[in-house]
Amino acid sequence: MVSRIVRTAVILSLSATMAFAMNTLRFNVVEGDANEAFKSIIELDLADIEFTPKDIHPGVDKFYRQFYEPKLTDKGEPNQKYDPNFVMNLDNLGFITIASEPRMREILLKAPQLGGFAPLNYLIYKKKSENKTYVGFPTAEAMLAITKTTDPKVVKDFTAMIDDLAKVTDSGIGGEVVYRTTDKLQADTMMEFEIPFDRAGDIMDAKFNFMEKFEKLFEENNYIIAGKRDFAEYYADNGMEFDKFDHYWVYSLCHFKFSYTIFNVGKNPEAGAFAPCSMYMYLEKGSNVLKVGMPNVTNWISIANIKDPKMIEEIQNMDKKIVSLMKELGAVEK
Repeated sequence: MVSRIVRTAVILSLSATMAFAMNTLRFNVVEGDANEAFKSIIELDLADIEFTPKDIHPGVDKFYRQFYEPKLTDKGEPNQKYDPNFVMNLDNLGFITIASEPRMREILLKAPQLGGFAPLNYLIYKKKSENKTYVGFPTAEAMLAITKTTDPKVVKDFTAMIDDLAKVTDSGIGGEVVYRTTDKLQADTMMEFEIPFDRAGDIMDAKFNFMEKFEKLFEENNYIIAGKRDFAEYYADNGMEFDKFDHYWVYSLCHFKFSYTIFNVGKNPEAGAFAPCSMYMYLEKGSNVLKVGMPNVTNWISIANIKDPKMIEEIQNMDKKIVSLMKELGAVEK
C-alpha cells in the first residue's frame, strides 16, 4: 500500500521572505534495486499520460567513477580530473528529462516561465549506505511557487499533469511515498534575462546564430548541453496553435564537476530532481527581445535541506557563473 501525505496548498501570495510548509520533492522508496521497474515506466507507461522521455542519462554514478577515480588515463597519462579524496557514495544515479508537449501548450501560452520545469527531471538514485532506491521528481507546489505561477487554470492543469506522473510512478514503482519539505523558499527563486534580438534578417538564422554562440560559450566553460526541447517547432510540426511565440525552446544544462560535487561528494542526490537545469528561451510574436529564464540553483539549498557550508558555496557560485556568462552574451538581468 502506497502511503499518502496530504498535499499542501499552492502558495499564491509571495512575499519578500516566503515562509510556509511545502512539500518540495516526491519520492517512491522501495527496498533494493528498482532499475527494471523504472526502465519499464520510461519505455512504456509515460506515453499513457502523454509524457515523452528525452536525453536519457542513466548510470551517471559510473561516469563519476570513470572521471575522478583513476590516477592515470587509458593512455597512461596523469588524469587531470583525478580526485585524491574520491569516494563513491552512490550505487545508482540516473537523470531522465521528461515533458508533455501536448499538455504544456496551453500552459506555456499563459505561463511561459514554467519552461523552467519543461522538461523536468525524473530521478532515480540509490545510496551505498542503504539498500533502498528512490524514484521521484519535484512537486507541482514547488515548481509553481518557484516560477511564481498563480493563474488558476494553469495551476489546475499543471497540477493535474504532475498528479498523473505520480500515479504512474505509484503503479510502476510502488513502495512508500515520502516527501522532502521546506518551510522557506528564498525570495529570489528565478533568474531572468532579456537579450536584444535582431529581426532585420531571417529570424531562423538569428535564432541559430544565437544558439551557436550560447552553446559554444557554455561548453567552453565546462557546461554540458544535456538536451534541448523546441516547443515551438514541435507545435508547428504537429499543426498545433502556438502563435504567441515566434520561438520557444528549452535547454537542459549540466555541469559535470558541479553535479559530482553536490550529488556524490556532498551526499545530496535528492537535489538531482532539479537537474539538469531547464533554461527556457522565447521570442514573442513581433518582439525584438529574447526572454530567457531558469530557476536559481540556490533553490536547492532549502529544497534539499543542504547544510554543508562548502556545498552551499558551490551552489551559490554556480548561479553567479551562469549570470556572468549570460551577461557575456549581452543579456540584461530583469
